[in-house]
Amino acid sequence: VDRAPCWMMRQAGRYQKSYRDLAKKYPDFRMRSETTELIVEISLQPYESFKPDGVILFSDILTPLPALGVQFEIDDIKGPILENTIRSIDQVKQLTPMDYSK
Repeated sequence: VDRAPCWMMRQAGRYQKSYRDLAKKYPDFRMRSETTELIVEISLQPYESFKPDGVILFSDILTPLPALGVQFEIDDIKGPILENTIRSIDQVKQLTPMDYSK
């Protein structure tokens, strides 16, 4: 290759005005991380600004939890709040089979 590929890690683009504006319009973090159109828009924001060689899909590590029966909300100050935390192997065994529609 003529040069090394370039990519960047970003913390949800919080430093970018375009992300902050979108977050004001859609204040619910889960909506931003679970709505395809918003995921695409947010994922492309740093690409539009910096034109790196790749794009990292905007998502959240907790996104699959509802499909396992674990409900949660994300508070802008406190962060993730799980309805019921999982602290034992018995609780792990009680998780529901993955429901891909959630």
